Amino acid sequence: MKEMKMKNLGRIILFFALALPLCAEVKVSVDKDQLVRGERVTFTLSITGEGKVQLPPFDELCGYSIENRMQSRKDIFSNGKRLQEISLSYTFMPLKSCVIEPFAVTVNDKEQMTQALAVTVSNVSISKNEPFIVELETDKTSLYVGEPFEMRLLFKEQQNTDKIAESISLSDSKNIWIKSEQKGRAFSQDGYLTRSNTYAVAAQQSGKLSLGPVRWDVQVRSQAKDYWGTWMATAKTRSLFSNELEIEVKALPEGISLVGALEIEVDVDTMQISANEAVNVTIRINGRANVEDIQPFALQVENVQLFKEEPKITHDFHEGKYVGLFEQKLAIVAQRDFTIPSFELRYMDVETDTLKTIRSEPIEISVLNAAPVAKEELKITRAQEITAPKTEVQSGALTVLEGMLLLLGGFVAGLLAWMIPWKRLLNKEKKKQTVSAEESKAVLQLLMGHLHQSKEIEELVRKLSENLYEGKKNEIDKKGLKAILKQLQQ
Repeated sequence: MKEMKMKNLGRIILFFALALPLCAEVKVSVDKDQLVRGERVTFTLSITGEGKVQLPPFDELCGYSIENRMQSRKDIFSNGKRLQEISLSYTFMPLKSCVIEPFAVTVNDKEQMTQALAVTVSNVSISKNEPFIVELETDKTSLYVGEPFEMRLLFKEQQNTDKIAESISLSDSKNIWIKSEQKGRAFSQDGYLTRSNTYAVAAQQSGKLSLGPVRWDVQVRSQAKDYWGTWMATAKTRSLFSNELEIEVKALPEGISLVGALEIEVDVDTMQISANEAVNVTIRINGRANVEDIQPFALQVENVQLFKEEPKITHDFHEGKYVGLFEQKLAIVAQRDFTIPSFELRYMDVETDTLKTIRSEPIEISVLNAAPVAKEELKITRAQEITAPKTEVQSGALTVLEGMLLLLGGFVAGLLAWMIPWKRLLNKEKKKQTVSAEESKAVLQLLMGHLHQSKEIEELVRKLSENLYEGKKNEIDKKGLKAILKQLQQ
């Protein structure tokens, strides 16, 4: 019995000895866990053992992008066995203190979890003799969702620095939208050459949000000794970071999406047109507001034809302040006098912190040669006044002259039909060509003045307007169009 137990123990020891090479040791480490902002840290994953290794794919650590990757292998001996050690190194630059969370490593289909590692990041203390300084400032600390405001960056460098290149990385925040950028001129101040970049930004979510830090990478000339002790010119990159700002973002009242300070203006190219001619209307809304959230205007006017273009949105700076512009154009064709109604917008006015509505004035358009409004007389018919309709009976007999003319006409029609090359006409496909946008606008303006002269003109106006303003691709019979234009211009 004792001998059998010894044999079983020997099998167990043998089993562990055979399984030992298949077991892998997984370790994680960082080259430093205490650093100042602007320094980089290298995270290393070491795997010792044999077999197939699987790692989860990742492009960032601690929420920051991996800047550099390295891999190395070496053989080591353990308990008389030769094993491989794989080292995977990842370099990144954390801006704040963070924790590298554990993740799974699979070796020979066995999963192991890494340990969590904490990294502490402290702010850089800026001295007076610092060659490069970047500062972040804004004139607003409390605002509404969508409200535009200015964020300004000041870049300072001592005049004796030998800068080669630079790059700016704004903080990557999904809740902050950058609308536009304006670069200012450089000026001297306190021994530094200072320049500024101004950004028009808007917050997309309510609550407390952080602006910054902004990263400024500066490449400067440097010198270093080579292997032989000779000084050689090299380039060195310094990473600098701005301060951070905290802003409070308030939610807008329910049903309100516009915020800021707005003005509305409606212009027409003429206030008097001829019947079937077009009046061009331009709606402009400008100001320090989120004009990109303005919806296109719809016009409700009876007995007119309306053609509209897609609105255009522009962002710009005026005297260092952001200004947005919404512009929409309309064309109206009418046969009688009409009124362009008032256009209005409701928004949160940041100057008074109250809801405000702006309106344009109605515009009267007079139409020369206007078609008279048809007035039908009201007729009342009584039962006793209804009489049977009169029917006229005409003789069905033809005169001799009418018969001869009819016979002659039939002979001529048959002769013409025989002379026409029917086969060629039937096989020839009618050619249709598209008309360019520039041609379409000019032609459309001319045709609208003769809109109701024929159904063919009405159909051409419909097709051209759909192609121009609705993105359709109606085919235009260019030959027929030229014939109509030639006729109208005579």
